[in-house]
Amino acid sequence: MREILAGALCLLSLLPVAGQTLNTGLDLENKWYINWGWNRSTYTVSDIHMIGTDYDFVLDNVRATDRQTKFGFKEYLFITQLSVPQTNLNVGYHFNKHYSLAGGFDHMKYVMVNDQTTTISGEINRTGSVYNGIYNNDSIQLARNFLRYEHTDGLNYVFLEWNRHDEWLNLKHSQIRVSSVVGVGPALLRPRTDVTLMNRKGRNVYHNAGYGFNGKIGVKVLLWNHFNIISEVKGGYVNMQQIQATEVKADRAKQHFGFLQANIQIGATFGFK
Repeated sequence: MREILAGALCLLSLLPVAGQTLNTGLDLENKWYINWGWNRSTYTVSDIHMIGTDYDFVLDNVRATDRQTKFGFKEYLFITQLSVPQTNLNVGYHFNKHYSLAGGFDHMKYVMVNDQTTTISGEINRTGSVYNGIYNNDSIQLARNFLRYEHTDGLNYVFLEWNRHDEWLNLKHSQIRVSSVVGVGPALLRPRTDVTLMNRKGRNVYHNAGYGFNGKIGVKVLLWNHFNIISEVKGGYVNMQQIQATEVKADRAKQHFGFLQANIQIGATFGFK
């Protein structure tokens, strides 16, 4: 969704020059916050290693995209549809005016680009498959009758973050407060992977697939000391070595890649007098 990326970059442009921290206004110590929002994501190319009882091969430098849902009131705001778009949930606690600890999840979607041409190395020995053979950096087109590969429900990034907050602006007795937010932290990857490999369908169940870590920078606008509007740019690394690939439980996949995410969130801060 280009509007989300444009909005995130626009708000980030409000960040002033480092070293001009004001730290004015009410103290955030012992305050909680909860935010919900939406993201767009991009991914680096990655090698996908597919392992099964009758195949073991690696696809090199595979390209993928995200899949944000087209905006609609029902899809984005109805509580029964909240997991349909690419979304973010962030719950945190302020230890003081500078530092908070937060946890949550980023619901991204990862879609391998079909019909791209890449190289393959390894072996396929499926009964009746036209793809049987031994490969050594051979060219292959990733047609749908060979492989459809997605983490679309989704690439679920369950994170813990340590954040630094610095307030830059406080207007009209704290009716508008603007802060920068910088954070880092680890994550657990818990995707639902939707795969069709040579007509063998995937299990498409939630599972623990690996780990990640990330850093972020953002801008937070606090209105009347209670209502949050946040824009962030977040970059990180994902390493998944235990992806459940197909309906055969022994089949699995491995991959690792980088991601860059832009998101906008809205929410609330609790505990102000």
